[in-house]
Amino acid sequence: MNTYKLNKLKPNELKTIGHYTGYVCLIMSVLMIVPTICGIIYHDPTRFVNSFIISAIITFLSGIILVSLFKRKQLTNLSLKGALIFVLGIWGILAIYSGLPYILSGELGPFDSFFEAMSGITTTGFSLIPEQTHPYSIAMWKALTQWFGGLGIIVLLLVIVPSSVSLKRLFFAEGRTEQMTPNIKHTTMIFLKLYLSITALGVILYLLIGLDFYEALCFSFTAFATGGYSIYPPEAKIFDSIAIQIVTIFLMILGSTNFVIHYRIIKGNTKNLLKDIELRAMFIIVVLATILVMLSLYTQGYYDQNISVIFRHSIFQVISVMSSTGYVSQDIFNWPQFSFILLILLTFVGGSICSTSGGIKLYNIVILFKSIWWEVEEMMLPKNTIKPKKINHDKKVREISDKTIKTILIFIVSYILIYLLSTFVILFYCNDFVTASTVAALSIGNTGITVDYISASMPFMVKVVLIIDFWVGRISVWPLFLGVLYMINRAESKVKNYME
Repeated sequence: MNTYKLNKLKPNELKTIGHYTGYVCLIMSVLMIVPTICGIIYHDPTRFVNSFIISAIITFLSGIILVSLFKRKQLTNLSLKGALIFVLGIWGILAIYSGLPYILSGELGPFDSFFEAMSGITTTGFSLIPEQTHPYSIAMWKALTQWFGGLGIIVLLLVIVPSSVSLKRLFFAEGRTEQMTPNIKHTTMIFLKLYLSITALGVILYLLIGLDFYEALCFSFTAFATGGYSIYPPEAKIFDSIAIQIVTIFLMILGSTNFVIHYRIIKGNTKNLLKDIELRAMFIIVVLATILVMLSLYTQGYYDQNISVIFRHSIFQVISVMSSTGYVSQDIFNWPQFSFILLILLTFVGGSICSTSGGIKLYNIVILFKSIWWEVEEMMLPKNTIKPKKINHDKKVREISDKTIKTILIFIVSYILIYLLSTFVILFYCNDFVTASTVAALSIGNTGITVDYISASMPFMVKVVLIIDFWVGRISVWPLFLGVLYMINRAESKVKNYME
């Protein structure tokens, strides 16, 4: 049996992928206009402005060539395999083009630029560029790539390409598992409108508390996208302000909440809303974690045991980490070990499905613990008695199949195994378990809290591992596994054909 023929993509699928990639390049070239204008307004050095102009031209021409080369009449519907491989590859291609300004401005080399761009579009937020040296255009680009990454490449793509069966497969392949309406195109438009509206709301709120337009735009981009990039270094303590903390907490909660919930609230369909398992889980975890962090800080005598100060820093950090944003109002590395470890564990939890957050996701965490409870219940039931496994989610009671539970458990185990493997690789080079485990957790959780170890001087292999973690944390393990399996099958087939 020829496994290569069974596993390779059809020629028209490759042409479809090329055509869609061209559209993504065109979108990116338009976005590059924003930092270009920003650099001109704020009088950035010429090399930075020119780097964005040249990058936009290169990206635009690439898009035109791909769209023209693979014409619409040659397109076909992508299989699920094709959609997953496209999603896996397009994030890498996007990182290459997003990294062009870093290369052309002389800020970073080619591979470090790829690292920087991948960290941005996956809403992780690690940076190899010293934060004190960011010109306005570069800072805006870092914030914009996080905002764009939080929205999702496929969402914008689905808005501009014609309707097809591929749309639904691409939508789900990027990790979004729920629709607001039966029509996937309509769902995408609603998602985009919600995203733009809440971003605009964030800008207005930041302006009202005294930030200028540039600051308001950057922080709204990164807070709602749960990206966590700050235009100021940690020592500036911008998030020590109560007003900024309140607005940022509000945006981080919105970003980490299922967008279907936002849509239901806007439509006034709030019946059974508080019964939703994700909302309940988020509330319970945030409350318990905040109380535990507060107790840890209070008993250790932090902040002169001032309850109000301890409360606002505790809840800010809990929501920032759990939402995979990564903002810090205080140096959490100097907090008690209990608080620090608890916050790192929260990076594994993440926010809701169909949100901008990373992590394992609340829905999967709930199903994990529910499945344990269901298994114990079944042990106590009489033989041949079957009790339905049900949860309250998306305004209705849903029955969870054994196949769904199995898929979720495999995902969680895979996520943890990748984390452990990443930890051991980093540990091999840094020889510090706390640093290695922390960096790996923050990377795969897309939570870019500033860590001293993250710098351009990191070993090459560590950078490779972190890039894979960014990738997996953003688009899930399935596209990665399929991509690896696809390449293995092709390699085996070529070797077999050569031997014959």
